[in-house]
Amino acid sequence: MEKIQKGATLLEVLVALLLFAFGILGLLGMQAVASQMTGEAKYRAEAAMYADQLLSQMWTDDPATLATQYDSNMGGAKFVAWRNLIQAAGTGLPGATGVNAPTVTVGADNVVTITISWQAPTDVAPHRYAVVSQIRK
Repeated sequence: MEKIQKGATLLEVLVALLLFAFGILGLLGMQAVASQMTGEAKYRAEAAMYADQLLSQMWTDDPATLATQYDSNMGGAKFVAWRNLIQAAGTGLPGATGVNAPTVTVGADNVVTITISWQAPTDVAPHRYAVVSQIRK
């Protein structure tokens, strides 16, 4: 009976090491996901800040000139300056160019729609932040 018992402790240690290794791998996986989500939240907060910045600027301007100054289809000077800020290398949002370029639409009764898209180098699809507001004085 003593021969059967030999090596049981070694087997228990190996199983314990295997469980410990799976636990460590799980923690590393959670750390990687948390890091990715932190970066995503940072870009979303920046997009919200850029949209709020433009809305604040619109509130101070003449409502009659909003479409000509800010609508992306009209290429207004204030829209172009704001877009260039978002697309600036190092300070703007990553991948906010081309099909992901920010857009501003000024509709009837000065209903403004701001859409900001970005795509980090590791992202497979772009992210989008949109806000709708009505500018009145």
